[in-house]
Amino acid sequence: MRLNNYDFKANLHLYCWKDLNILLDVNSGAIHLLDSLACLLLQNIIDYQGDIKLALEQTLRFYPQEEVFDALNEFISLQSQGALFTQPDLPEFDLSSMKLKAICLNVAHACNMNCGYCFAAQGNFGLPASLMSLDTAKQAMEFLVENSGSIKNLEVDFFGGEPLLVFSMLRDLVSFCREREKEVDKRFNFTLTTNGLLLEDEVIDWVIANDISVILSLDGRKVVNDKHRLLNNGEGSYDLIVPKIKKMVARQPVSYFTRGTFTRFNLDFSRDLKHLIELGFDSISLEPAVGPDNGFSITEDDLPRVLLEYEKLTEVLLDNYRQGKDIEFFHYNLNLQQGPCLAKRVTGCGAGIEYLVITPEGEIYPCHQFVGDSDFYMGNIRQGIQNPDIGQRFAANQLKDKECINCWVRYFCGGGCHANAYYRNADLKKPHRVSCEMHKKRIEGAIYLDLCQQMSRKI
Repeated sequence: MRLNNYDFKANLHLYCWKDLNILLDVNSGAIHLLDSLACLLLQNIIDYQGDIKLALEQTLRFYPQEEVFDALNEFISLQSQGALFTQPDLPEFDLSSMKLKAICLNVAHACNMNCGYCFAAQGNFGLPASLMSLDTAKQAMEFLVENSGSIKNLEVDFFGGEPLLVFSMLRDLVSFCREREKEVDKRFNFTLTTNGLLLEDEVIDWVIANDISVILSLDGRKVVNDKHRLLNNGEGSYDLIVPKIKKMVARQPVSYFTRGTFTRFNLDFSRDLKHLIELGFDSISLEPAVGPDNGFSITEDDLPRVLLEYEKLTEVLLDNYRQGKDIEFFHYNLNLQQGPCLAKRVTGCGAGIEYLVITPEGEIYPCHQFVGDSDFYMGNIRQGIQNPDIGQRFAANQLKDKECINCWVRYFCGGGCHANAYYRNADLKKPHRVSCEMHKKRIEGAIYLDLCQQMSRKI
């Protein structure tokens, strides 16, 4: 076991969560639960930069020789299995060759609400209010098909603003797409993101009949939701939308999430998670406000409270699991056994490459957060991509060229959100530190939760 030149900080993450000593071998993704002896021995190996002799001497001060050498032999065995002290192996990946597989259709640059923290400037993205026509939507579908190559399953997100403002158009579009599927031998998978105000029975029936996934906006407790998620008359939306969201979920759509946003004004967001669970929801997302600092975004000053709150949130999820309620929490859904795909490991997302957003006028941008920024205008669905250098810019924005290459969480985020980096640091390659710290805590919590669940199943 030679570890003298091993980069422990970049390739191992050892941490304690409550009473568990947890080790992540970054490159293999292997997760190990260590007893106090093994934890001390490993910490000494790290502290002495791989000098096994010194690490053993320090550990033998506290534990019997036989037990210490048993732990060392276990480390040696894990290393031989490729589950510990592994080396980085991040191959070059030509993202520019990837085909388009998903589009976000901004079908409505308008909204029937007036949310205070809205990153989309109350739905219009800082552009003139507009609604997408059926003709433009069909052209967007053809653009997706033509640029998808051999990909069979295509993803389409109905987004806004509030997409149900053009419900009749969406209904016609989905019918059109179901017919096109037979002709082009592909499958369209639709997702609808809605504030819930227009979730009438007709809409719910349509969602169920067409296997449409739904993301339903609700921030949590009534006092929290109604502070920011306001109707156009200034009143809160909670009492209007909760019954409709409950009705939607009761119909068991193909998949759903209730999606909340927490801001600087509700840093006790574990209580909002509890409330959403009490309402009967078992697929939940709570996203931090992290855009340009507009008074709502989480700042470095907020981090201590936010990180502690993620510990409380993890306990809420664990308590519910022990009571027989398996809550799917979006940020903890990491597929720890397999890990992210290669493309996600090196870039974080496929924005500008395999994922694009289309505006009501048919303009193309790398993702919804760049809409309206002329520096990221890529073209339109009629003439196609007119500024290919933007896609190349995103394709080149990979882990290997970022400071993230030495971060233990790199393979779970691929370097983080392009938009957060750009709009907080004016540099696609410089990650947003606040987002990074929150993501690290979520990964630690997800691993801890998964280990606790595994141990519960063995009892």
